[in-house]
Amino acid sequence: MSEANKNVSRRGFLKFAGTAGIGSVIGSKVFAEPNDPNGPKEQSNQPLELPKRKLGKTGVEIPCLALGVAFNAVDNQIILRKAVDWGATCWDTSHFYENGNSELGIGKFFEKNPDARKKIFLITKASIAKSVEDVEKLLQTSLERMKTDYIDLYFGVHGLSSPARLNDEMRKWAEKAKERKVIKYFGFSTHYNMADCLMAASKLDWIDAVMPSYNFRLMQDKKLIDAVQACYDAGVGVIAMKTQGEGNLAKRSG
Repeated sequence: MSEANKNVSRRGFLKFAGTAGIGSVIGSKVFAEPNDPNGPKEQSNQPLELPKRKLGKTGVEIPCLALGVAFNAVDNQIILRKAVDWGATCWDTSHFYENGNSELGIGKFFEKNPDARKKIFLITKASIAKSVEDVEKLLQTSLERMKTDYIDLYFGVHGLSSPARLNDEMRKWAEKAKERKVIKYFGFSTHYNMADCLMAASKLDWIDAVMPSYNFRLMQDKKLIDAVQACYDAGVGVIAMKTQGEGNLAKRSG
């Protein structure tokens, strides 16, 4: 490993993470840069860790920024290592990111750093699953790739656009998966018709967390704001993605 890679700065890490995809727990603050006039007056040699927030009714505290591992983690182990160093220990990936090289890279990291697994709140998604049988198959693949016995938060629906998919069959699968201890929490991500999907989640006690797009464009939409509030009131954790702004407001909010 080159000396340059050994000395990846916090600024450089955040720049990379922002490009790869970074999400946040809604309502959180990020830490300041060392030379930020609004940051701490005294600097120490210890890394500044990200503040944490409780993820809804799970009670689990996770960093206010999540690392989106939407990159080839097999060839970018330094980013995973620096994420741990800087306290960015909520990792969000998917079965199909980088043709599987995201999950495979995480598995490589855990294999070399077995003690790191207990520090990471690991999220992955059942990409392109059409049935609960697909969800189970994809989960088993993800577990094998990432060299882990469990997923902290499993999005059994990746890109939910219709609340109808949150049916009784999916509920039973999620409950049994928790009983088998292959997942701790269950939820979904959503890019379109988000307000309706989030509102539906707020009424289902088996949905632990959701991941919608949420940014300066979308936060002006009252229907979406009401849905986020409904999730908050019901104890459903909300993790924002695409926080830098992307896409059409009318199409995304629903």
